[in-house]
Formats: sequence, structure tokens, C-alpha cells
Amino acid sequence: MTNLLKISKWLHKYIGLFLLVFLLWMSVSGVLLNHRDLISGFSVPGWLVPPQYDISNWNRSALTTVIFSGQHPSLAFGSGKQGIWKSSDAGRTFQPFMDGLPDSRYYRKTAHMLLMTADSGDEWLLAGTNRGLYERALNHGSWRQISLGSEIKPVKKILHIDHQVVVLTESRAYSSGANPGELRFEPARFTRDVQNSSVSLIDLFFHLHDGRIWGLPGKLLFDAVGLILFFLSLSAFYSWYYPWKRRREKTNGVRTNPGVLRRAFKWFLKYHLKLGIWTAAILLIIGGTGIFMRPPLLAALADGKISGKWYPGMLPDNPWHEKIHNALYDSVEHRIVVDAKDGMWAGPADFSGPFREIELPVPIFIMGATVFEPKGTGGYLVGSFGGIYYYDRAAHKSVDVFTGRKVEFASALRPAKLMVTGYFETPHGEPFVTTHREGLLPLGKTRRNNRFALPDEMTSGFRMPLWNFLFEIHNGRIFEHFIGSWYILLAPLGAFLFVLITLSGVVDWLYLKFRHA
Repeated sequence: MTNLLKISKWLHKYIGLFLLVFLLWMSVSGVLLNHRDLISGFSVPGWLVPPQYDISNWNRSALTTVIFSGQHPSLAFGSGKQGIWKSSDAGRTFQPFMDGLPDSRYYRKTAHMLLMTADSGDEWLLAGTNRGLYERALNHGSWRQISLGSEIKPVKKILHIDHQVVVLTESRAYSSGANPGELRFEPARFTRDVQNSSVSLIDLFFHLHDGRIWGLPGKLLFDAVGLILFFLSLSAFYSWYYPWKRRREKTNGVRTNPGVLRRAFKWFLKYHLKLGIWTAAILLIIGGTGIFMRPPLLAALADGKISGKWYPGMLPDNPWHEKIHNALYDSVEHRIVVDAKDGMWAGPADFSGPFREIELPVPIFIMGATVFEPKGTGGYLVGSFGGIYYYDRAAHKSVDVFTGRKVEFASALRPAKLMVTGYFETPHGEPFVTTHREGLLPLGKTRRNNRFALPDEMTSGFRMPLWNFLFEIHNGRIFEHFIGSWYILLAPLGAFLFVLITLSGVVDWLYLKFRHA
């Protein structure tokens, strides 16, 4: 027992000191990440952001699509995570086109755009942003938000289906008549044909990690524990520093009045012990799930599911809740195909029946499809961080667009060399893809001809939304510039050591408790 206590005390003290800065930044970033609405209006200047986040050649999803006007071919509009941009010279140069969009850099992120022609003959743009749906006439006015009900959710896709416009958010589908300027959206009857509800292990661990598994009370409880973790880190440092300082003073023969410092030491130590043991269970949940938040251990959860009846919280009534990544309209089979977190689903385009799960032999990275479009009448074009592929409907097979080779197998957790973020074609049929690191790339025999220049506003005025900055800190990716690919181990290894010091703290507390009993 004595040896166990010595080991436990050593682990708690020295690993705790080693993790001090790690725990401080994880506690603060974790609490703030839980409340994106509160911090959505803040951004971080470019000089505070490591160089791997700099925008060049439209990389990092700065541009994911370009739409050309049918009436004025010199007019083009690009969109992506940096907002919406307008070109008056067929895409050679771009200027901001965002008046009317949210001021927040986080909420102006645009996942999809659709160009439509009104009954009057005017062209309109619809844009799906992180703050909902917006519309704008090309020849006048500014962006105007279109109501999708009381719940404002990020819009993932806008589909033009016959005489209807269908909008899919991350949780719901809405439909309206197709005359822009007069759009009135109503919730669609968006149901699933599923016998038994299930929850992926990835969702289970993520929901446990931030407390949302128990709704708003759970998130607030975990926020409070995050703040307590910040206090535990500071109090641990002072509980070590004060005795160390006193020993040095004694060795050097220095006499000081330790009254205030001693009382602070006793107070910090008292509440370090009390708050530590009171929150130990939740701290273990946070640390234990944190081990699996990033590769390589994330792979252990990839294909796992549990029955909904074993989910420890309340499952939402909506089976699509925060699951939709992307969607397309298949005019050949008159169906909508939805790429969701829990699989691929297809259902009638008029929502007259439930959606059913389907198999699509296309490698899609776990974060979901970034390109999901019908390609002629023969199949689909599907892109993600796993590459870009053409799905041949007749052969029921997929071909790698970059290499032309048939796809045999690809991991949903292993990104491709070229991580695809978008796709578009010029009026002359020239195809381009955008990729996460390399940016805009021509496909096939397409030549760039110095088109699609990056606007000065995107480089000189670059700012990163605070939520994204904190997210990059929380998962450790922001340190890639300093330690290379080793950054991938920061979060899981730090979480493992955090579990270790929490358990050792419990052992130390139990020893003190029963020694004096």
C-alpha cells in the first residue's frame, strides 16, 4: 500500500505539473467551444495564426464552388468558408459580395449556392450559410435572409427540383415554390424507414465529452467542471510552488512573513482536494472520451454502434438531428440522396415516402461528402477528404477521377493525398477541383490561364473565427507548424495522462480520508 501511494503521489504531482499548460488551454477552449453563439462574433487576426492556416490559391475551403451567370457570362460568383465573392471578368478577379450577410466570419461561411431565374427574368442567387438561407437579385439590392422557421441551423444544400426548391439544413428539409423573391419555405415530411434506432460510437463519445448527451443542463454541468479544472490546475501549481519557495528561503537563510501566502496555500490545497474529488467522475469522462477524439484511436470507434435504448441521454425525436452532410437530386430516379453521419439515404423527391438506407460504393471520408452532384444521367460525382470519384450507376462501381482507376477499397479515416473540398465547371465545360492544402486545381486537360486570382482582401485582411481558432487549439492541430505530424498525438496522449493524474488524485484522497478515519 505504501509503494502504491508513493507511485500515486509522484504521478499526480509531476505529471500534473507537466500537463499544467495543456490543462489550462484545454479547459478554457473546451468551455468556449460549447457555446459557439456567444463567441461567433469574434475573430483572431492573421498574425496570431500559424502560417499553415494562411490562404493561398483558394485553399482551406476558401473557395468550394463558382457559379457563372447564364445571362451575363462575364459575371461569376464564388463561395466557401471565407464568404461570397463576385467577379465581373469571368472569374479572373474577385471582390467581396457580402453586404447583407452576417458580420460574423463564422456565420458567413457558405456551404452551397444556387442560381435561379425568376418569372420576371431576373437572376437570383440563393446561398446556404452557417446562419441559414439568404437570397439576392444579381442586378440590385443586398442579401436578405429567408426564414426557415424559428430554428436557425447551418444550411448544407439547396436543390432545384422541378417547380420546387428544397433546402436541407444539418437536421431538416424545407420546400418552397421555385420563384425567387417569393420563396416561402415549409418543413417537408422528412422521415426514415428504420426499425431500431442506433447511435454511432463516435457520436456517443463526442456527446459524452462535452455533456450534450444530457441536453443543456449537461453542457452547463460540464462547463462548470471545465472551469473547476482551470482552478485545479492553478491550485496544483501554487500547492507545489509555495512549499518549494519556502524550502529555498530556508536554505538561503531568508526570513519573510509567510502569513498571507500560507493562508493562500491552505485555501488552495483545501479546495483542490474538495473540488477534485467532487468532480472526479466527470473529469474521468472528459479525459477518457478525449483519448478517442482524434486519430489514431478514433479509428477504434469508426464502425461501432450501440442500440438507442442503451444511449444514456435522451435521443432527439428527429432521426436526422445534426446528421446531414450533403445531398443531391437524382433526376433519373426522381429521388433525393442524402449523405448523413450514419450512412447514405435515398427517398422520393416529393417526400411522399420514407427515406431508406442505401449502399453507395464510393469512399467518403468520415467528415462527409464535400462534393455531391449528379453527373449527367449516368451517375454521381462524389468528393471528400478521401478524394473525388465518379459513381457509375449502370456498373454500380466508382472510378477515381484523378487516376481513372476503379476503386477497390479506401478507409473512411485515412485522408487522400488531395483532400477535395469543392468542384465546379466553367461555361466552356472546364472542370476544376479545390483541395484543402493545394487549393484550386484544374482537372484533365483544363488550363488555368491565370484565372481565379485570390482577392487582396482575403490575404491582407485574413482573420480566423475565434471558434475555429479554439477548435484547432483543442485538437492540437494548431501546433503542426512547430512539431510536425507529432501534433496528432497531443490530444490523445494528453487525455491519457489526464486520466492517469485524475485516478492518482482519487487514490491520494482515499488514502488521506481513511488514514484519518
